[in-house]
Amino acid sequence: MTISYVRMSSSSSLLCSSSFDIHNLGQPLCFYELGSTLRYSNMKRNPNRPFFGCPKYNTKGLPYCKYFKWADGDQCRELDPQARLNEVERKEKEVLKRLSDIEKMEIELRKRAAKIEKKEMVQSTRDEAFLKRELVLQKQEAGIRRSRTLLRVYWAFVIGVFFLFYLVT
Repeated sequence: MTISYVRMSSSSSLLCSSSFDIHNLGQPLCFYELGSTLRYSNMKRNPNRPFFGCPKYNTKGLPYCKYFKWADGDQCRELDPQARLNEVERKEKEVLKRLSDIEKMEIELRKRAAKIEKKEMVQSTRDEAFLKRELVLQKQEAGIRRSRTLLRVYWAFVIGVFFLFYLVT
């Protein structure tokens, strides 16, 4: 029987009793009908818990059948209250740290939003000033055009009167 260490994930909060005896178990067959390999979990939730897996797992990139079975079966008990409390406290600290990080990010994003809003207001003010200047210039251009037209009419009238006097005399 081969013994090796593999990192496996498990979502249960169970801890196995130490009365497990490897020699009393028969070696189960994997889905390829090969003798399964006994390994030990190194996950936080199931430290050193024995399990059987496909012997082809993690060797030379060969395909494997994903066979998995806890070697101690149902001989597990829930974590003791102190271990559960420690786990909850650890998770609470982790959540509080994440919350703190999120709050810091929120403050930073609010600062950025305020800067952008300020820039938009400045740009809006500049745009309004530009539009006002443009309107003043358009009015001045219209006044100049009117003055030119009146000047042309005046000169046409003066030239017309001059020719009339010249022709009459």
